[in-house]
Amino acid sequence: MSRLKGWVGAFFLAIAGVLVLGLSSVWLNIERMDLAYDLNKLEKELGNRTALATKLEVERNNLLSPYRLKRLAAVYGLIPVGPGQMRIMTDQGKPQSAEDGK
Repeated sequence: MSRLKGWVGAFFLAIAGVLVLGLSSVWLNIERMDLAYDLNKLEKELGNRTALATKLEVERNNLLSPYRLKRLAAVYGLIPVGPGQMRIMTDQGKPQSAEDGK
């Protein structure tokens, strides 16, 4: 009878171990899937931000293109500066002519 009790105890202990391992496996799979979903979400966000950065760079280059700036200058009547018209501010705050700064 005592041998039977030993086998029954070992059997229930093995069942408990299998249950714990099975639940651990399910929990780990759920965590893995959550991480996979988060990773996909972050990859999509990275792709969207990269696309936006590319579009903004193209727009910036378009707005700063010399051809466009030349057209705008002609519309507003702007001309290139003449000698002595441009002043450069130094670190000390004293103006300096553009020719002196070279």
